[in-house]
Amino acid sequence: MEAVEYRSVIKCLYLKGQNSTEIRQEMVQVYAEKCPNYSMVTHWMRKFKSGFLSVMDEHREGRPPSVVTEKNVSTVEKLIMQDRRITIKPFPCSQSL
Repeated sequence: MEAVEYRSVIKCLYLKGQNSTEIRQEMVQVYAEKCPNYSMVTHWMRKFKSGFLSVMDEHREGRPPSVVTEKNVSTVEKLIMQDRRITIKPFPCSQSL
């Protein structure tokens, strides 16, 4: 199950009036070892109590989670099609940007 689905369950049970302990116990019965830990349940309970009712992650600045985009794939395909003998030079990990 994805994190958003667990958060939805926590939100639903929170809106029904259950506390963190009750929610965690019910989730353990249903999801067993795949259940989120108690601290995660309390974290989302605090967010819901403060008025934040979205179960989606907030947008964060910084590096994107993945560099595989349609634009990047298309660019690489064009380069390869222009010169099939193209090679890449590995980027040394120790070099700082």
